[in-house]
Amino acid sequence: MSGAPAARGVILYGPPAAGKDTVTRALVAADAEFALFSRVKVGAGRSAGYRMSTPEQLEELRSSGAVVYENSRYGSTYVTDRPGLDAAVEAGIPVMHLGQVDGVRAVLNGYPADWLTVLLWCPREVTEARSADRGDADTPARLAAWDATRADLDASPDFRFDLTIRTDEVTPAVAAAQIHQALAAPRGDGELVMVDFDDTLVDRLSAVTSWVVGYCAGHGLGAEVEQRMLEAMRIRADPDVVEQLCAELGLPEDAGEFWSRYESELAALVKPFPGVIEALAAVRKAGHQVVVVTNGGSQIQRAKLAASGIADVVDAVCISEEAGARKPSRRIFEAAAAAVGRDLAQGGWMIGDNAALDVVGGRDAGLRTVWISHGRSWPGEPKPDLITETVVGALAHVHGGAP
Repeated sequence: MSGAPAARGVILYGPPAAGKDTVTRALVAADAEFALFSRVKVGAGRSAGYRMSTPEQLEELRSSGAVVYENSRYGSTYVTDRPGLDAAVEAGIPVMHLGQVDGVRAVLNGYPADWLTVLLWCPREVTEARSADRGDADTPARLAAWDATRADLDASPDFRFDLTIRTDEVTPAVAAAQIHQALAAPRGDGELVMVDFDDTLVDRLSAVTSWVVGYCAGHGLGAEVEQRMLEAMRIRADPDVVEQLCAELGLPEDAGEFWSRYESELAALVKPFPGVIEALAAVRKAGHQVVVVTNGGSQIQRAKLAASGIADVVDAVCISEEAGARKPSRRIFEAAAAAVGRDLAQGGWMIGDNAALDVVGGRDAGLRTVWISHGRSWPGEPKPDLITETVVGALAHVHGGAP
């Protein structure tokens, strides 16, 4: 008989105003199983989110060996206690806020659970602006704490967080989704497998062609207009492309109406290539972590990911609009690795159909690369590590663990 599943928990580490409270609220809103872990606090000031206690009660915790970690800041003492953690993991998935690497280590070593450690980060000027915006009376103390957090990280270069999120670059909802995905993902010895989305996992070109043909037929537009629209939209379609087409062709809708229609209708037409869902599932079952890395807008890409079923069979998704960088920039590959608690120094794969964006970009990020040829010839040198006609062949190669 197998034992009971290990208790799970999330540790959010970061400087003041990095968004620990905001991201926690987003986690709870998305899944009621998450709940803020209320530390014991002895001292004056803010009481919300803490279990207020007295010096005498604190001494009792210390003498009974119930203190997992204790620190002092802003003139108060904060305690992570074993009885509180017992109650929290019994009730669901506790989300703990810590500002010291030693505290994170103490919890990892002192309380057995499957902890996901998350570094929430923002620049110092963002902490200052957020503190001022919310009316903090102690902004200088918050900035001093930011400096202390930076020094704390610098003093612990050997400590690796499972996940790093720049809260000045993504919304709280996106940060919560990344945490949820990373908590569910296996954190074993498998490899990191990054995969392009459009025309790699799904047949975007067929979907766009079908939509344009239907649009033109529905509005009585001729073959020349249809061909021009396909020419413009086959590689990339975004509001800028749409605005240009509307101005050039005199389409019956304005750019906003056209884009809204396209964005809402395209997802239903996007289908995975044959065997893709099963191949992705096999790669993950083998212990590898799969992250979709795609350029595009968040709303339309997430709609396509959901409608195609791809979102359900990968560990994380990294979209350029959310990451603040597009392929082939190294930054988007860094964000994709961080989404599952990894970094590029650990290596991995990048699989895609675009030679410049996926292969050159992936290679420059230090990844092994696979080009999905769809029957084409490789356009230049140096070649990727592997060329396959379909993504299913690429995933089978990775699944087999070939070097």
